[in-house]
Amino acid sequence: MSLRALVSSLYLAGTLATTAAEPAAPAAPAAPAEVPANTWIKAAVDWKAALPAEIKDARWDTTDGYSDNIWRSKTGTVIIRTGIASKSAGYSPGFYTNTSAEWDPRTDTAKCLDIANWTGGSYGGGALLAAYKDHPTPTPRHTYDGICYVEGEDALYMMLGANWRIGSNATEEAKAELAKDGERTWKYSFETKRWTCIEDNVWKLNKCSPYENHMTHWAAGGKLIFLNDGGNFYAEFDLKAQKWAKADLKNKCPMSLYNARSTWDSKRSLWVLRLGANLCTFDPAKREFAALPKPWDIAPPAKDDKSAKPDPRLGGKGVCYIPKHDAYLITGPTGDDTMVYRVADGKWESVKGGAAALPNGYCQYSPELDLVVMNYQLDCFRFRYVPAGAGEAGEKVKK
Repeated sequence: MSLRALVSSLYLAGTLATTAAEPAAPAAPAAPAEVPANTWIKAAVDWKAALPAEIKDARWDTTDGYSDNIWRSKTGTVIIRTGIASKSAGYSPGFYTNTSAEWDPRTDTAKCLDIANWTGGSYGGGALLAAYKDHPTPTPRHTYDGICYVEGEDALYMMLGANWRIGSNATEEAKAELAKDGERTWKYSFETKRWTCIEDNVWKLNKCSPYENHMTHWAAGGKLIFLNDGGNFYAEFDLKAQKWAKADLKNKCPMSLYNARSTWDSKRSLWVLRLGANLCTFDPAKREFAALPKPWDIAPPAKDDKSAKPDPRLGGKGVCYIPKHDAYLITGPTGDDTMVYRVADGKWESVKGGAAALPNGYCQYSPELDLVVMNYQLDCFRFRYVPAGAGEAGEKVKK
């Protein structure tokens, strides 16, 4: 089995496990005002209350495991990509995401921000809803790691992803817009609550795969930066000029970026990418990759051993930079698999965060709360990292 197929099978297994039944909570939900140190806690969020009240038959459709989240620093909230289905309103995303929802980890409240003005999704049947005429929106899709936030604009950017299934049994009008979507960069303003489409994207430079791509904001450079799934095509988007440009890489990416996720090292202006036991950094100023030490020495099963099961840590994606401690935190299949890389001394630390199962979720860091926050669809978790020697692992630290 190829490495890509192995990782994909690991991911699919994790996705099916977490969508077939609600993940086991590491503990009873803790009150937001109190979080135990070095222990993963499931958040108690009333997601039913977050459904749009004006759509009486609205329900969450949470079968997409391939869409990342973003940290909205202006409000201290997590923007979660998920799905809403409604027969009366015409929403039918299937296993794509058509919705942006906002989770506030200070209060464990949530709300629906936006639903795409499309009917149809992963099961085809694409058509434009009436509202699309005055407010075009991106199609439902898997976003992968191809969404990011620009703080100075209080805006979310989105590009590419998986959306081709919408075109099956679609209207001609929808097929035409789907084709245009493939060459657009989308921007959502949280202030105006509207999407705008920028008629440019990386496909005008390189028809790379739309799957498992990566995009983030490089604040010091005033740009969005993009890497494809292979890590061999790089482009930059000038936020002032609103144009993409191809840029040459100095060296080869040391790992596959297919199924990887990322975080931003704000101290060094480095993009940190992770998949399983592999991590690397990318320096956009030098356009250079560098491998990081592995947290675990794990080998995939031998190709000829059909009965062997790969270590589930090989499919892990969660990664988060904690500026307070200058460290990269990664998640695993249980809280006890949590690992922290102390950047200054280049060493990994095992953090026993609880024996219960965790989903293969997406992490962000709240500097205000000093918490790592993670979600997999609507299952939300929090974790306060306290370095060894800085306090009792089980003590409760006030916000």
